[in-house]
Amino acid sequence: MIEDEVAVIAMLHALVHVYEDGRETPWRSEEQDPAYIAGMAKGIVAFEIPISRLEGKVKLGQNRISDRAMVVSALSESQPELAAAIRAANGL
Repeated sequence: MIEDEVAVIAMLHALVHVYEDGRETPWRSEEQDPAYIAGMAKGIVAFEIPISRLEGKVKLGQNRISDRAMVVSALSESQPELAAAIRAANGL
């Protein structure tokens, strides 16, 4: 468990960059009100786990039929290959 608030906020910033940097208009945690980020950090249980083994699985189906088209649409521009694979796996 990571309980140091500064370390938790640093992890948040790093995660935001990992998942937002590739977007056309990325959300930047550094540009948000520091009180907002500190409040979010208080509600997060941060931890590190040593990885000893990785196993991968592919699940391209969406359990909720109503979400399938939305997922494909959302990925069409940023991840066209993935969108096509989801489309094929779900008969869209």
